[in-house]
Amino acid sequence: MLRQVATSFGRNARNMAAKNSAPSALRTFSAAVDETAFVAPPLKQFGLASRYTGALYSAALKAKNLNIVDKEIAQVAEMCRTSTTFKDFLADPSVPKKKKAESIMALMKELKFTDTTVHLFGVMASNGRLTETEKVARQFNEIMMASRGEVKAVVTSAEPLTPKELADVTAACQANIGTGKKLNLETKVDASIIGGLVIDVGDKHIDLSINTKIRKMEALLQETA
Repeated sequence: MLRQVATSFGRNARNMAAKNSAPSALRTFSAAVDETAFVAPPLKQFGLASRYTGALYSAALKAKNLNIVDKEIAQVAEMCRTSTTFKDFLADPSVPKKKKAESIMALMKELKFTDTTVHLFGVMASNGRLTETEKVARQFNEIMMASRGEVKAVVTSAEPLTPKELADVTAACQANIGTGKKLNLETKVDASIIGGLVIDVGDKHIDLSINTKIRKMEALLQETA
């Protein structure tokens, strides 16, 4: 359903505009994230996308629709993954900012998204920042995980882990983040690491892959040659 809506949107973006909706969105969202009442997210982030994720978190918290907005942003991320038409529109520099803002807001309204999410994308489009959409979605997900006391871990192996290996890695990651926090574990398979594991848990990166060990050994041999 989302893919169909996104594809249809991409084909008709220039005709979906709601007159003068973008300037209104800018004013509304700006008022919602008034710095005097800004609520900082539970996770410190950096970069351009973090400006939008922080503002979105604050606005949604004050509007008491944080969980709904979380689901809506996840839907947008899914549209980016499944619809090349939608993703191409976000990155298309030939569409004027105002037209993009009006079109993206029309789509959000068609999907019956909250005003908070509608206005966020109106502002991003007006600022020419729709190319940051996937990054905003990813960082907002991280904020929401932090707000629920969850810590994400990604474990990469050359082959799928056995049940015992997965249990051992899960226990080790849980011990690393400590008690009182919920581990959100994701596994990936990447044959290029040859063997061993690469673990990303929270802000820590642990590379125990055979490929890295080989590269370190090659570097050492070159130094001693």
